[in-house]
Amino acid sequence: MISILTMTYQRHHILEEAIQSYLCNNIVGTEMVILNDSPTVKYEYNHPNIRIINYPTRFPTLGQKLAYGFSQCKGQYIYRLDDDDLLSPFAIDLIKEQVKNDADIFRSTQSYFLQNNIYQGLMSNVNNGNCYAKCWLESISIPDTTIVEDYQLTFNRGGRIYSEEQGGRYTMIYRWNMNTYHISAAGV
Repeated sequence: MISILTMTYQRHHILEEAIQSYLCNNIVGTEMVILNDSPTVKYEYNHPNIRIINYPTRFPTLGQKLAYGFSQCKGQYIYRLDDDDLLSPFAIDLIKEQVKNDADIFRSTQSYFLQNNIYQGLMSNVNNGNCYAKCWLESISIPDTTIVEDYQLTFNRGGRIYSEEQGGRYTMIYRWNMNTYHISAAGV
């Protein structure tokens, strides 16, 4: 099973689009786990493959939220999809192909890049669509930070990374300037 972990905080307008991008994929053998830690917002969605966890208090760091989210996923592999990004229409099929290889981390070489929802081309980023083996995640410490947690997790924990060009197809649609806060734009 593959879990798609999506963490959110009061951004329902873009979370709905992330959910829709999941549902437009071949979701057999998958689950989408949405972790919301806003004490003032409760989400509900009635679908057998989507599970929403409304955590009662705000996590102190993004790393702690990520660690909790990973622990709630049932899949052997966990793909991280931020609530402001989207899965490509063939993402899950590509992920299923990637995880047949022996590695701890599976990465697309690039992602589709949208700025203000306008396609800008392909780009490479720390999160092009990263999928982690759950057994590996359970063997490491998740970075307890809110800044560069994805870089530390992917490149500073000794994981074996599998990355392959997949015929010009990629798993993630990375969106920038969605009138949302981006940690990567904080300049820290």
